[in-house]
Amino acid sequence: MADLKPLIRLRKYRVEEKQKVLAELFRQTELLEGRKRVLSIEMDREEELANESDSIDAIFAFVAYAARVNTEIEKLNMLLEKMEPKILKAQDDMREAFSEQKKAEIIQEKREDDEQKEIARKENSNLDAIGVEVFRRKTE
Repeated sequence: MADLKPLIRLRKYRVEEKQKVLAELFRQTELLEGRKRVLSIEMDREEELANESDSIDAIFAFVAYAARVNTEIEKLNMLLEKMEPKILKAQDDMREAFSEQKKAEIIQEKREDDEQKEIARKENSNLDAIGVEVFRRKTE
């Protein structure tokens, strides 16, 4: 039977590559969510400053700033929504690759077990033949 170790190595490599892709997608998602948090914190701080100010110009400036920040947050939300299907697909691809790797490993293990059993069977058969021969010689 063919040795599946090269195939197993290939499948492990594919799983690792898919894990890297998935990790990169998660990293990008974290960056987008981090940017959203930073924008929200900055907007809250600017709102406090505008409310504390007695100047109407500060309020108008905050309104313009808030509109711009809200637009950016909406863009970030759209990007995050686009990331979700990519992450799900990458997870499915990784699961499938891992499943294929495990199948090959299980088949290899079964083949190795079968080979060991065959070797043990042959050894037992040889030892039985030797035992019979020794017994036959003693009885003669």
